Amino acid sequence: MPIDLPAPPPAPRAPFRLSGRFVLFAMIGFFAVVAGVNGVMMTIAIRTMPGVDVRSAYETSQRFNQEIARMRAQNERGWHVDADLRREGGAEVVAVTFADKSGQPVAGLSVDVRLEHPARRGSDRQVELAEIAPGHYQARLLDLPAGAWTLVLSAQRDAAAVFDTRSRVMLKD
Repeated sequence: MPIDLPAPPPAPRAPFRLSGRFVLFAMIGFFAVVAGVNGVMMTIAIRTMPGVDVRSAYETSQRFNQEIARMRAQNERGWHVDADLRREGGAEVVAVTFADKSGQPVAGLSVDVRLEHPARRGSDRQVELAEIAPGHYQARLLDLPAGAWTLVLSAQRDAAAVFDTRSRVMLKD
């Protein structure tokens, strides 16, 4: 009968010693990782949402009084405007109806719509609407993702702006 002898004890390991060099490299590594992650996150944030609505705040402020007068004139016209964004037949349809104070259709406008995505400026779409009936304007878009959008509507007559508005719309699947 063979006799099993116990295994020899493992060779003793040298105890861990915290040296100044180890601490220095650990701190440099830690701050390099933090700075690298911050740089990546900042780059992604700036590319997806730059946070700028106007190119020059100064130039916009110089046109402020003109904008106020134009908005007052728009309100005095008393137009009723209905905008609709919906899916129809495999495409998305933007439809806008203009009526004056008495309910008569407002025809002969040049109508532009810009759909702005609240988070991804690269998804924004702009389209010119065609007048399909007096006071009724429409355009079709393809591959517009579902979700919330800002609908920026502007109408011109004889190259002069006569109506502007911004509203939130929801496109459902």
